[in-house]
Amino acid sequence: MILSLLKLDNIKTYLIVIGIIAAVWFYKDYTYQKSENKRQSENIEQIRMMDSLRFASQTYTKKELDEYLEYSRKDLQKFLDENNIRTRRIERIITQQLEYLDNQTRTTDLQPILDAIKQQRDIAIPVKDSTKCLVVEGWVKFENDSLKLDLDSRKFKNKTDVVSYWERNQWKFLGIKTRLFGRKKATVIIKDECGRSETFVIDKRKD
Repeated sequence: MILSLLKLDNIKTYLIVIGIIAAVWFYKDYTYQKSENKRQSENIEQIRMMDSLRFASQTYTKKELDEYLEYSRKDLQKFLDENNIRTRRIERIITQQLEYLDNQTRTTDLQPILDAIKQQRDIAIPVKDSTKCLVVEGWVKFENDSLKLDLDSRKFKNKTDVVSYWERNQWKFLGIKTRLFGRKKATVIIKDECGRSETFVIDKRKD
């Protein structure tokens, strides 16, 4: 009888321990899934806002990072392979893309070249096209009855500031739009001296 009670107590103890382990496992799994859902939702929201903010920050798992490099950034994957950098060692990737268009008209007087052509003599005059962002230099040459333009220097400079800050969501109060007491949200603003840049940040999730 006593042995039976002891065995029954042992079974109860085992069941309690198993129950506690199961509860801890389910809680950890629930917490993980909740965290994953939040991460994926934030990734989607960042992509949605990319066009307006010109900035997106993503958090990828190692598997997601591998897929991103394989299917979307083969050029970067090749670069990493050439430098023997494996994704398990990567912590962050910051990609900036800049578009610059200069459609201003600038005129260079080539009358000396025309005069030299008429006189059948060789000549070379320097030319320079300069803006705040881009400087192009070269020579216009007339030699051996051949007219050509040689551009031998191109210099581009730009400075980009990415400012991360928070602001309040806009909401309506009595039909009036206001940000007062609105929920705080993180956002960014990008300042480019030249052109228009986009910034894409990938953080690898730490497992």
